[in-house]
Amino acid sequence: FTLRAHILAWTGDLPALSKILYLTGHNSYSGCRFCNLRGTLNEMNRHVYYPLQQNIDPIRLPIRTHDEMLTSINQIEHLKGDRRETYIRNCGIKGKSILFELSSIKFPRSFPVDIMHLFFENIAPHMFRHWIGKFYPKNDERNSNNYTISSKTWIEIGEIMEKNRSNMPSDIGRPPRNIIKHSAGFKAVEWANWIILFSLPLLKGRLPQSYFLGWSNFVEAVQLCIQPRIDFEDLDKIRNLLIQFYNHYARYHLYGII
Repeated sequence: FTLRAHILAWTGDLPALSKILYLTGHNSYSGCRFCNLRGTLNEMNRHVYYPLQQNIDPIRLPIRTHDEMLTSINQIEHLKGDRRETYIRNCGIKGKSILFELSSIKFPRSFPVDIMHLFFENIAPHMFRHWIGKFYPKNDERNSNNYTISSKTWIEIGEIMEKNRSNMPSDIGRPPRNIIKHSAGFKAVEWANWIILFSLPLLKGRLPQSYFLGWSNFVEAVQLCIQPRIDFEDLDKIRNLLIQFYNHYARYHLYGII
């Protein structure tokens, strides 16, 4: 954790934060610690997802507040039996974390999403699965799209990455591996390098232009996020770029509008 402006900030992966905050977890109907969107159960894989409806503005979500969290905790402590279990299931909170004894804790802003879990090990591999036609398990029809890049082209991309291993400076961390062969074992630094260094030059001319431009908004946002210093102007630009990327994803990937 880090101490900035007298606000204590904790981060980690979803299971760890769910345990320490007494939340119901990411596979529950109210699993988000930031907003009150209600999940939907996918009957095929028995997993809960949080699809945004097309009429919902992503910058005006029903955000959780610190006072709301404390009110829910107080309710839970006074309820019993089935009423308590129903309330927990609806609000996504199981009880009071010991962290709320600290006056500097403000929910949910004291528990931000770290860049590794948000971008490097989340969005990057998911987009890669879209492009190789494996995002939807056992559904070839949905996996075949305008943005799906052929196996032949991915072999070419992977070979280019492999051939350039010896040309990469050591300060980038791990040298590039063939993404089509080793993506399942990619570490966070490899996904970071894929986003920032390799994806745009290797996808240019191979990914249709509209999809390429949508992805470039995300790449630029990540490049700004990893700067040693982020100014207020940068924050506004990052926000706008991520909204543009979200709108692109919702239009061309989620809803399939061409």
